[in-house]
Amino acid sequence: DVTYGWWAGNAGVTNKSGKFIAAHIAHTGLIAFAAGGSTLWELARYNPEIPMGHQSSIFLAHLASIGIGFDEAGAWTGAGVASIAIVHLVLSMVYGAGGLLHSVLFVGDMQDSEVPQARKFKLEWDNPDNQTFILGHHLLFFGVACIWFVEWARIHGIYDPAIGAVRQVEYNLNLTNIWNHQFDFLAIDSLEDVLGGHAFLAFLEITGGAFHIATKQVGEYTKFKGAGLLSAEAILSFSCAGLG
Repeated sequence: DVTYGWWAGNAGVTNKSGKFIAAHIAHTGLIAFAAGGSTLWELARYNPEIPMGHQSSIFLAHLASIGIGFDEAGAWTGAGVASIAIVHLVLSMVYGAGGLLHSVLFVGDMQDSEVPQARKFKLEWDNPDNQTFILGHHLLFFGVACIWFVEWARIHGIYDPAIGAVRQVEYNLNLTNIWNHQFDFLAIDSLEDVLGGHAFLAFLEITGGAFHIATKQVGEYTKFKGAGLLSAEAILSFSCAGLG
């Protein structure tokens, strides 16, 4: 019983949560394919004698920022770049196959699935408990991603533009600094503070995710908490990223 116009973003997947998942998986596959293909394209044309910024390099630059493709002194080696690109291409095929399975073979509405766990992820835009359950899982994945970044920087190291080299970074979990940097995060010049913000964000998101999964809707249910809940989660996540 749709109560909003056909033009609303979620209207097309009313009672079609399985198709909604298929679209998300296919979208992920396209992103993985673009990342892998573009990385190989940039790698084939990369000239280490020319600054990376002068070669319209996007994907290699992102890999360089986390210390991949360069040694500790910042000299180009290319190690691991092709492997990462190929892994993304392989994963794009896996995601594509998953999208096709959900589109063609699996049920169109998760509510009709024979798997009890799958039915929990049905889309009921007017059901606050359903929305907060899905929100909780999103937050868990965001938190795990933050932990991965923090541990990668601590163990492997990331590129420090201040010294022009890759170095290991121990996070500085100073809650006072994190609070004070909410509104001036663009002025942060310490990688330790950046990683500290991500460590705090990981704790915040995983705790919040577990809370949303284990509990019911808190407070009065409003349109903002319902139809716009997942959008609010995305805005909150990007805002909290400023704590880093």
